[in-house]
Amino acid sequence: MVYEKIPIVDTARRCGLVLDSRTLRRREVEASCPFCGDHGRGKYHLSLNTATDQFRCNLCGAHGNSVTLYAMLNGVSNKQAYQELARGTNVYPLPKQPTPQNTEAERQPVSLEERHAAYSTLLSHLTLLDKHRENLLERGLSEDRIQRNEYRSMPETEQGRRLLASLLRSCGFDLLGVPGFRTYYGDWTLSGPNGFLIPVRDKNGLIQGLKIRLDDTDDPSRKYRWLSSRDMTNGTRSYSWVHVTGDTASKRAYLTEGPLKGDVASFLAHDALFVCIGGVNALNGLTDTLLDLSVTEVVEAMDMDQNTKPEVRNAILAMRKEVQKFKRWKYTKYTWDPAYKGVDDYLLSRAAAM
Repeated sequence: MVYEKIPIVDTARRCGLVLDSRTLRRREVEASCPFCGDHGRGKYHLSLNTATDQFRCNLCGAHGNSVTLYAMLNGVSNKQAYQELARGTNVYPLPKQPTPQNTEAERQPVSLEERHAAYSTLLSHLTLLDKHRENLLERGLSEDRIQRNEYRSMPETEQGRRLLASLLRSCGFDLLGVPGFRTYYGDWTLSGPNGFLIPVRDKNGLIQGLKIRLDDTDDPSRKYRWLSSRDMTNGTRSYSWVHVTGDTASKRAYLTEGPLKGDVASFLAHDALFVCIGGVNALNGLTDTLLDLSVTEVVEAMDMDQNTKPEVRNAILAMRKEVQKFKRWKYTKYTWDPAYKGVDDYLLSRAAAM
């Protein structure tokens, strides 16, 4: 018999990767990345897709399959890697006919207009806890801007989350196809960690998705997570949507990472236009967003950790190359005192000095 399928999680275990036990029942299991130095408790940037047996690091971009993972980590050829895995790992033949459950397409989000309506109603039923308001004020936002941007706290109890889902359903929302919602023992509920919600908007102010700023921030690289119910019953995946904030009529757009960073920097820079990607490797939709604006200049304002982290620098170089393919924009780089990691930190220091 010819064996062609080698489970990616089995291979990861054999290679000694640290797995996030909370994700072991999901289709995508998270692990620490051995290629970019992403080691340590709570650092899980490597995604292991159990359906395709592929891996990809969301930080450094390393990718491949079970065989190449083993080969790369053990310094052997792909042929030798396969032979060793076949001898010592549970290996399964590929099915001749895919079963219905294997061919079921992953549920995609409903339309932008439907998401915006559902999320706007969701936010209208929530409040902002004092601890989250203090966090936003410390970043330099005003009370008025906090209210206008509609930041809200996640419900902290399961009862509150079920009630919220029930309220939305009573308002006529189906919730099937809205990232973040899923059913649990037949009842609709909202899924996600505790923290506060950050609306991620397009140029017209429509909410594309929501990001959560987590309360549990022991790991600074995992402070933010998309509101998603991927791989859950009746759940829906989220995408890494590009956030637009500030004066959309401006001819100059500042390019940075993170919707909250962009909101703060835009406010501190008197409503300057900021276009914000979800992560340094999340480039889908970036150039389309810029093309949809009337900008003639793009100013790179990415974090200063690019000076010390090669994987971040490489990702930014790839982003820069992608944007510079379009000759319609003048492309420049905004630099500041590297003592301040982000453009928001730097602008806040300037405002405090005035």
